[in-house]
Amino acid sequence: MRIEIITNKRDLAAHAIRWDELALMDPRDGFFRTYVWYTAWMEHIRPDATPFVILVRDAAGTIAGIAPLCRASFHDLGFRVQALRWAGREVVSGDFLDILCAPGDRPAVTAAIVDCLAEERTDWGLLLLGELIAGGESYTAVTALAARCNLPLREQEARICPYIALPDTFDQYLETLGSSTRYHVRRRMRDVEKRGAAVNILTDPREVATALPDLVRLHLARWRSENLPGTLGRPGFSAFLRHVCLNPGPAASARLYMLTQDGAPAAALLAFHFGHSALYYQAGWDPHSALAALSPAVVLMGHSIREAIKDGKRFYEFLRGDEAYKSRWTTTQRTTTTLVAGRGFMAKQYLRVAHLKDNVKPLLRPQRIAPVSGPAGD
Repeated sequence: MRIEIITNKRDLAAHAIRWDELALMDPRDGFFRTYVWYTAWMEHIRPDATPFVILVRDAAGTIAGIAPLCRASFHDLGFRVQALRWAGREVVSGDFLDILCAPGDRPAVTAAIVDCLAEERTDWGLLLLGELIAGGESYTAVTALAARCNLPLREQEARICPYIALPDTFDQYLETLGSSTRYHVRRRMRDVEKRGAAVNILTDPREVATALPDLVRLHLARWRSENLPGTLGRPGFSAFLRHVCLNPGPAASARLYMLTQDGAPAAALLAFHFGHSALYYQAGWDPHSALAALSPAVVLMGHSIREAIKDGKRFYEFLRGDEAYKSRWTTTQRTTTTLVAGRGFMAKQYLRVAHLKDNVKPLLRPQRIAPVSGPAGD
């Protein structure tokens, strides 16, 4: 295996086709590792970041693996440290981030990338690898890297990632739910139809991009009704989503579910389809709409799950977060976690303080408050 490191944004496009071929070799979790996700994030969310993409070539010179990393500043606990980290995580909440490669090549590719990171020539102080599947191969390899190089290591931000293993039909799925939830979903989907409302499913990239401002408006309206900011209003986020939805890449598509009455949008839900998975991403609704009392988010979630089944998807991913509403739709889940290793002086100091915080925090923790229901829980 031969290593090549890309540090210039202009050099990324030459590898876009192979990049997406490798992402699709993980048909369940590869979406957030696609070329468009990486480049859109670099352009709209962290334009100050620089690429540090590790290419692994086999004996024939073919790219067998890619580590979609970048260099970007990291701020926490009063520290400012330059970090080597996955791109596509911050603000936009990319999940299941990892190395790209064919399943059969993973041991050799992972070993080559870890060896590269162990070398001084890679010149990193803090290694920040978030949203790894807990206990997976990359998790194990990074843990071994820290032990091998005698580096301080912190595991943090364990996240619950609920999902549905989809059956053959929507009715079969509904039968897996509790009787009250099943009744609620069916009734609400019927109720909005009786009110003359319509659910439109936008799949054309240009139509999705044109309707994204409605999603943003409805998302912010929903959260501001509870005096919370929401996320889609953060700088660069709308432009990022437009970029991704217009150019989703091979085997991927954006689907925007719009609930309208008399032509006016009352609720919206954005999902991505990729390989074997449908990924619920964001939703919103108008709390002042006449349809607000009919659980519009439940209606759109039901439609998006039904469409995922019709599209032949095997998994419906709710992504990170243990919000109460997700447990009404499924009881199955995975866990992701973040590993942080320090090699530079300031990075090691940061990790010492972070470990101290970990030890003190349980002593100061107040009684736990139940989490607030998320957008599809009403």
